[in-house]
Amino acid sequence: MLTRREFLERVATAAVAGPAMFHAATAAIPPPTRHTASMWIYLWDLVDEGYDVVLPRLREHALTSISLATAYHTGKFLAPHNPRRKVVFLEDGTVMFRPNPSLYGRISPMTHSLVSSGHDLREARRQADRHGMQLRSWMVCCHNTALGTAHPDLVTRTAFDDPLYHNLCPSNGDVRRYLRSLVTDVAAHGVDLIELEALQFQGYTHGFHHEREGVALTPATRFLLGLCFCAACRRGAKESGFDIQPVLNFTAATLEEFFRDPDTINNKYPTIDQLPADILEPFLRWRSGVITSLLEELQSGAGTVELRQMMSIDSSAWKLTSVDPAASARTTGGILALGYVRDGVALDAPLTTLRSLLGGKALTLGFQVGLPESGGQAEFLDRMRVARAQGITSFNFYNYGFIPLKNLAWITQALS
Repeated sequence: MLTRREFLERVATAAVAGPAMFHAATAAIPPPTRHTASMWIYLWDLVDEGYDVVLPRLREHALTSISLATAYHTGKFLAPHNPRRKVVFLEDGTVMFRPNPSLYGRISPMTHSLVSSGHDLREARRQADRHGMQLRSWMVCCHNTALGTAHPDLVTRTAFDDPLYHNLCPSNGDVRRYLRSLVTDVAAHGVDLIELEALQFQGYTHGFHHEREGVALTPATRFLLGLCFCAACRRGAKESGFDIQPVLNFTAATLEEFFRDPDTINNKYPTIDQLPADILEPFLRWRSGVITSLLEELQSGAGTVELRQMMSIDSSAWKLTSVDPAASARTTGGILALGYVRDGVALDAPLTTLRSLLGGKALTLGFQVGLPESGGQAEFLDRMRVARAQGITSFNFYNYGFIPLKNLAWITQALS
């Protein structure tokens, strides 16, 4: 059974997977150049280890910024170098700042317990300034099981009207107001940038507690099971002149047939690309417009603070999650692309395509530094070599709390 992150990473690498090979780690790295490098990090990392320990450590390893989780989902995380605890159970769907209640409508943020003890976004801002680092907000948008459970009418719905509680639907007006309020609230804290994760239509897979499947879902059937047909989507499609009913009918009928006899559908639709384009493509284009218009609303709410929508580097994933990198970059000035591929060979072609598509807009690349996701030091350095050879100077690295501290030296080596 795939976790949510494993599913997203498989989607991200589906079209770019290549031979299990990489350039030699000792291949020439381009000469030093001015760069920005941000580390994704959690508030409890800073609190448990100490601001005066973590921030100087990151600076010593060529990091110029931290991307602090300020609105986040649940999880159970292993924290190998945390001095207070090695396993962290997260407080689901909370924010790491004191919300301004006047901004919000029906949905109000839930506040993390650390905030009441004086550790929040403002304190992180103060500490980052002391240590000469930028502070970015890392905000998870439409993935929030706690809010979805509290407000089941706001979540995505399958073709059978089953709620997917972990997915807030970006078509829903209350969800859109909540996200805009959140962005406005965070921007007022003086952050240098806001990174938007999960600003998209998400899928079926989540990695929920004791999540089980007794039938082997394929990428095609898993994709269909995650499509949203909630009341807000049906209403929004109708208002835009798009007839969503044929998509709903096809999705429900195909899944019902799959549940009766998986082999029949597996033979008929062995991959996502074999699904009928005449039915699904117009639907996916309509959904992409939903996300683009939401991003425009969020940028308006952010004022002068720039946003960066996070998305896969893989073009096949853009369609499945209904994101448009070119439109996103036009709205906000750039994107944050997740380069979650194994090596430089797999990165080269999609990075070239993406850079061409963005037409000179800012591009930040996010890379794994932990194991086993990163592949290892050689693969990491190879990806960095390819990125720098293509002129990329802005990077994010995942994730401080998860990785062995010695892996920080990989970043220093790659950027030196």
